[in-house]
Amino acid sequence: MKLIIAIVRPFTVEKIVTAFEEIEGFPGMTLIDSEGFGQRLLTTSYDALDPFKPNKRIEIVAADVLVDRIVAVIRANAHTGKKGDGIIAVTPVETTVMI
Repeated sequence: MKLIIAIVRPFTVEKIVTAFEEIEGFPGMTLIDSEGFGQRLLTTSYDALDPFKPNKRIEIVAADVLVDRIVAVIRANAHTGKKGDGIIAVTPVETTVMI
């Protein structure tokens, strides 16, 4: 199993979720409001006062066989072609326990 963490622009979430509906056996997801910034130069006075931009953090624990498809869906639907579209990280999960 793997944990997929994607930081994306807020307006791309609906498109991503709609695409997830096409994945058979999709395990579900958690959506978290987040703020942050990447490697960029501060270009405006507003950025100098508050460099944090709103994002959405998507977290998905998925079987290994689904990971590549889920990552591809996120990448395709979060991409706008502009700097700052986001990032996807995939990490191993040792154990999950249902509550």
